[in-house]
Amino acid sequence: MSSMSDCTRPLNDPFLSHLIALLSTYELCPMSTPPPRYDGPGDWQTDSILRSLSAVARRMYTAEEALASIKASESWQANGPET
Repeated sequence: MSSMSDCTRPLNDPFLSHLIALLSTYELCPMSTPPPRYDGPGDWQTDSILRSLSAVARRMYTAEEALASIKASESWQANGPET
């Protein structure tokens, strides 16, 4: 088990705070909501993490759209057109 002294990130790490806000946005907000921008200190690791999260979010939104389309099609086939 690690101790508090093993932690290398400060408690007020701006990138960690950004990740929390970004993941909350992806979880709670519709696709049309723009994700928060990170303007803090960065390096190749932060750039790589943000690039990967952006790709995962695109895939998630694409999958959600495809699922909604499939469900709408199944509903239409089962119930016919709405009148």
